[in-house]
Amino acid sequence: MKTFHSLLLVLFFSVPLFASEKQDYKCFVKSTDGDKIVFYRWQVKEIKLNIATLVGRTNKNNKGKTYYIKTVDECVTIEQDFNAIDAQKMDKITVY
Repeated sequence: MKTFHSLLLVLFFSVPLFASEKQDYKCFVKSTDGDKIVFYRWQVKEIKLNIATLVGRTNKNNKGKTYYIKTVDECVTIEQDFNAIDAQKMDKITVY
């Protein structure tokens, strides 16, 4: 009986982990600082909402200068390749 209760506890506590599964994404964006690849970790179920809220968001470049995202051309999981040729070229020289 103890084993059964232990199994139920494990299942109970693992359900929220599956519900909030996160994935790493990379997005090719056009910004006030030029074309960039930016990285995010989002919940899988909220990917479309997160992409939609990127436009207008501020980030800082490696020199600390603030820039704005003007458009989001493409977002893919970190393991995937971009479809756009420009994004593929930039991805090859980007350090993860």
